[in-house]
Amino acid sequence: MLKGLIGFVLILSFGLLFSCKDKKDKDADITDFNKGEMLENVSANIILPSLFKFETEVSDLKSSFVTFKSDPTNANLNEVKMHWKASYLTWQTLKIFDFGPIRNIGFKSATGTYPVDPAKVESNINSGAYNLAAASNLDAIGLNALDYLLYNSNALTEFQNNAAYADYTEEVIRKIYNETQAVVNGWTAYKAEFDASTGTSSTSAFSELVNEFNRDYELAKTAKIGIPIGKANLGLSNPEYVEARYSGISFELLVESIKALKATYNGKGLIKGSNGLGFSDYLLNLEKSNLDNTINDKFDVIQSNAEGFTMTLEEAINDPGMQNQLDELYLHLQQQVVNIKTDMTAAFGVLITYQDNDGD
Repeated sequence: MLKGLIGFVLILSFGLLFSCKDKKDKDADITDFNKGEMLENVSANIILPSLFKFETEVSDLKSSFVTFKSDPTNANLNEVKMHWKASYLTWQTLKIFDFGPIRNIGFKSATGTYPVDPAKVESNINSGAYNLAAASNLDAIGLNALDYLLYNSNALTEFQNNAAYADYTEEVIRKIYNETQAVVNGWTAYKAEFDASTGTSSTSAFSELVNEFNRDYELAKTAKIGIPIGKANLGLSNPEYVEARYSGISFELLVESIKALKATYNGKGLIKGSNGLGFSDYLLNLEKSNLDNTINDKFDVIQSNAEGFTMTLEEAINDPGMQNQLDELYLHLQQQVVNIKTDMTAAFGVLITYQDNDGD
């Protein structure tokens, strides 16, 4: 009987041992995700191609303006506008990554701050005394300042008759160009460091990527739509806060921003069309396919809603019949915050370190 009892205990012990081993192996499979490979994909196939494309388009913008300045015709102005728009659309794929070389020189705020302050731009032009590198001029430089300078109703006349107006515009373009070169050079040295920084501490590249992804999404929700339609001002609309107000391409910018965020989430390069590891793969590895599906589906709904407008954002704001459609778009934008900022980051073990005050 004793012998039989010993045998039973041994069998039970082996069973528990293999059970524990199976559970340990399963847990290892769930958590054994190659974040280094994901970061390498993001840097090589998403960030750098976007940066190089932006560099090319800003260079074309700079060259086209030199031609226009020497021959200020409407046709040449349209050429400048074309390159400006191409740059601004590509900017949506780059502005997500505000860390490393981009953050070090304040590239995102210098290039993408909006709304523009037309009075400050005009004051700078009229006085001739300004420092475009000063923080006080953030709303008088960058792509949105060019939106005003190129598209306001008197733009062509000003370019033809006011040398100071043309000089100021050229300096704004040159500043974007020079800073783009600095970021390109910086990323050459930073890429290896980024690829290797896979931890979850607040200073790791992985944590910064997750944080800036979320922060850029929230800026899209709040600044591109929420503030202009009145969600941050007791329901009172603020059309003066519309991005790219003078050209009227704000919905196009929103669509490109959402497409870029979704592509980054899935590890897909919009420029090269290459696929690799992204946040989606990490969630699937963590056996959170429902959350992954929810996030991807919501990105699709947001894009579809944004593409459904056949007028400019300012026109939609001023049309009472469009209020429900704007509210629906904002609601979908708001709902995605919980998916990516709360649920996704918790799954990754990353702490959100940036501050926001929009009451999401």
